[in-house]
Amino acid sequence: MPLPYTGQNGELNFEADVVELLKKARWEHEVLKNKTIPELIDNWKDILFERNRTTLNNVPLSSDEMDRVMDVVRLQANTPVKANHFVNGRPIAIKRDSDSPDKQHAGHEVYLDLFSATEIAGGSSRYQIAEQTYFSTDPQFNDRRGDITLLINGMPVIHIELKASGVNVYEASNQIVKYANEGVWSGFMGLVQVFWAMTPEDALFFANAGNPTAFNSAFFFRWGDRDNNVIKDWRELITGEYHILSIPEAHKLVGYYTVADSAKDVLKVCRSYQYAAIRAIVGRTAKQKWGDHNQLGGFIWCTTGGGKTMTSFKAGQLITDMNLADKVIFVVDRKVLDEQSTNEYNSFQRQGESVCETVSSKDLFNKLGSSKLSDRLIVTSIQKISRINDDVAKLREAELDVIKAKRIVFIIDEAHRSQFGVMHERVKRTFYNSLFFGFTGTPIFAENMKPGELTTETVFGDCLAIYSLATGIRDGNVLGFWPEAVKTYADKDLKEAVALAECHATSKDDIIVGTDNWKLYRRLTEQTPMASELDDHGQIKRDKNGNSLKGIEDYLPGKQYDNDDHRERVVESILKNYKTIAFGENGTLFHGILATESIAEAYEYWKLFKAMAPDLHVTSLFDPNINVNSASVFNKENALADIVNDYNDTFGTKFDRKTDPKYTAFKKDLTDRLAHKDAYKHMGNTHADALDIVIVVDQLLTGFDSQWLNVLYMDKVMDTDNIIQAISRTNRVLNNNEKPWGMVKFYRKPYTMKRNLNEALKLYCQGDYIGVEVGNIDENIDTLNKTYERICEIFAHDKIENFECLPKSDEDRQMFRKEFYLLKSTLRAAILQGFKWNNEYGLKVDFTEKTYRILTMRYKDLPSNRGGGGSTSKPGYVLDTDLSTMEMDKIDAAYLEAQFKIVTMKDIVNVEKDAKKMAAIHEIETNLGVLSEIQQKYACKILEDIKKGILGVVEGKTFLQYIQEYQEKAIRSNIHKFAENVGVDEDEMFALYVSTGKHAVDVLWLERLEATAIPERLKAYYNASVFKARIKLHQDLKDYIEDRKADELEEVN
Repeated sequence: MPLPYTGQNGELNFEADVVELLKKARWEHEVLKNKTIPELIDNWKDILFERNRTTLNNVPLSSDEMDRVMDVVRLQANTPVKANHFVNGRPIAIKRDSDSPDKQHAGHEVYLDLFSATEIAGGSSRYQIAEQTYFSTDPQFNDRRGDITLLINGMPVIHIELKASGVNVYEASNQIVKYANEGVWSGFMGLVQVFWAMTPEDALFFANAGNPTAFNSAFFFRWGDRDNNVIKDWRELITGEYHILSIPEAHKLVGYYTVADSAKDVLKVCRSYQYAAIRAIVGRTAKQKWGDHNQLGGFIWCTTGGGKTMTSFKAGQLITDMNLADKVIFVVDRKVLDEQSTNEYNSFQRQGESVCETVSSKDLFNKLGSSKLSDRLIVTSIQKISRINDDVAKLREAELDVIKAKRIVFIIDEAHRSQFGVMHERVKRTFYNSLFFGFTGTPIFAENMKPGELTTETVFGDCLAIYSLATGIRDGNVLGFWPEAVKTYADKDLKEAVALAECHATSKDDIIVGTDNWKLYRRLTEQTPMASELDDHGQIKRDKNGNSLKGIEDYLPGKQYDNDDHRERVVESILKNYKTIAFGENGTLFHGILATESIAEAYEYWKLFKAMAPDLHVTSLFDPNINVNSASVFNKENALADIVNDYNDTFGTKFDRKTDPKYTAFKKDLTDRLAHKDAYKHMGNTHADALDIVIVVDQLLTGFDSQWLNVLYMDKVMDTDNIIQAISRTNRVLNNNEKPWGMVKFYRKPYTMKRNLNEALKLYCQGDYIGVEVGNIDENIDTLNKTYERICEIFAHDKIENFECLPKSDEDRQMFRKEFYLLKSTLRAAILQGFKWNNEYGLKVDFTEKTYRILTMRYKDLPSNRGGGGSTSKPGYVLDTDLSTMEMDKIDAAYLEAQFKIVTMKDIVNVEKDAKKMAAIHEIETNLGVLSEIQQKYACKILEDIKKGILGVVEGKTFLQYIQEYQEKAIRSNIHKFAENVGVDEDEMFALYVSTGKHAVDVLWLERLEATAIPERLKAYYNASVFKARIKLHQDLKDYIEDRKADELEEVN
């Protein structure tokens, strides 16, 4: 039976039940209800005294001393990152009063202990509930009341906002953001680390972002169980199996599972799977019997983009914090990642702590032997650590023996096949007393294990936690994929060629009807599929006689695709849709990778692009090592020289093999351009600095991350873990309108590659890969038509024709916002798949380009959700509101102006009798929907004045110029009237009004405007004292400007 969380008291009843359940989850029973912030600070003062009674010599903190504590909060905890360091950091120093009864410390500093991550549910830790707290806001806002704040040791560390049944949970999160806009989360309340937005049916959590503009719904998460099933039941979150809001879990959430990213100045909170993975690693380490030489710690199956760097760091930090190991070594796969990984790990460290970088194997050896606390966390590469062994350390044998005896935990990043080789085994042999954990998005199972290989479980031990590709896509942490098979040979031609070759014939006429060869020919051309089916072991299925049931593509020789004709068709295909793929709707410049089968083919492709598309910036990256015993040594070296010289010419760089034998600097520059990092951090959409396509063989297909990489062209065959690693280069989230998913195009054995992808998805999505591959264009067109139908119903409800204005009710407007966002994002996806308004796909949609432009204008007319503006309208859905309308505006303006030119011809007085001009006016009236609602009002007035002869139009003057003149005249007239009444500066008010637009008003500018008010007029207008009148003026001015009240039309003439 549903609980009574609806109606007038629905939210209050819900709040009461949440509080009662929190009490059962070991939060204190005495609730701090209806308290003010000063009262909560007094409560903290009392708790600080109890926690530090000995330090304070039994003398409570005075009010002045507590003020000094709050000064520290305001200075040292004024951002979420600083607040996290404050809460989880060392004791703080304050000076005792000079006349304090504490004679020992009077006038001197004492150190106060605030919080201990390890002092959980015991000692002097206190867990309190504050309900309906009075929040202080900035002066221009009304004070607020918060629902539930959870305090640990008197500090507000978790805040919960509630909404009743049936209300979207994002309304609760919007409330939190609104409070941020009003200044609630500052000072004492700025110590809040984690927010929860909750309804009886749903719950979100997210870290405190501080700045109201920094809250991003992409980082609002739902808690999950061990199988990553979303938990929406609030009771489960408090007292269920996954009771994250209970004690001790809430204490651990704040103390263990928040991370202050100093480099980005962002507070982060672990998601539930990260929480599970960290706990599992720490728990396994705690159980390790050092000396037993059991090296199998376990592995974390974590999809690329799932936050494994933060997860591995936090696990390592907790292991050393709890003294469960002497050293934690983070091992990356490539040397070039050393510096990048060290920077990432250090950005997560607490103040005054760091993760050690290693510049060489010798440096690593020294740090391993060091007993300094600062050398407990180390980042290195598999190459460096593998060089430390008995053979190379003979001169320091005694030191190596000491190192071997240490309790060392290795956490291996990207623990895929490349980590299972000789180097990995060498490390295990040397550090036989160590414990190994691995992170991978593509584990090796028996199903995809190659001959002579080991499974991930054999190498690392049991799987400790899973966050699969499908789950990451569901949660919006990575994008789905749109795979497309592009054929450079017709199926019919390939079948014919294979059949003739297998029948040893040169033409069909050579084969005698009725013979075995004829049957074979018919079977291959008429029955054999293009790609074979695989059995449970990944092998081609066999018939009952044990014969392999090969597909047509299995018969193709390797050279079938290694020829200029095939490569030219591939390049033509890439260039055909290049601009659509390479440029987002708002002009975002994206990059692509072309993967080939060999270095020789990569070089041939590079030459083709230079010949066929000289304006594109195309380069190639492959292993620069030259095999001096190879007959092709000269060709490869020359190819590298050609490619790097061209790169230098294109970008003005000076890379060469003499100064950089392995082209390390060249590779770093190339990858930085693709990832928009370091020197190219602010590259934006500047094509002069950008790479369009990078041609590779194996490089960049694992471990490389870039949000600006959106397409992978594959002219090579891959399977299982390799194909998932490769296509995952394209699935980093950037902006859903610009990059709705990652694109993958298969050119070599396209049917086989589609099959291999499906098999890999079955394996790495645990059989559930719904949503991993996005819908095809026909499915998107169906979505467009159904969405458009729902939009039509919304406007029909208010009897609005031709979408001329927005619906009246907030509910209908918010529904339109949601549906138009879906329409827009689906249309962008369809365009990437080949949709054009004038092709066969465009004819299948139920609306025209003109209608879409009108709907775009209505979307722009929707009021922004400023927060804190006193509006009673409901907050909108949390959607990306990024729009690109400049080109559409130009098209619409040009059309209207063309009609208006007919109207502005001479003899305008006789326009009523001129059928051509009247038809033009009618055409303008019919198409006014492409203007904003405000512009439509003035346009109608202009046309009415033309018809009545009131307006004598000037030939050559544009329609939009008249609209602007009418609008400015109305605004100035209305502002004059308002300013005259209250005595504020009219020009200053007009400037602020125009500048504000749809945004929140600039508070400082508003205060300057208020200061110009004439006191006597204020008193007379508001019939109140100057003090009270100024308060009323502030709100009236703010509402007048933000609600665009001067745009009213009646003052035009």
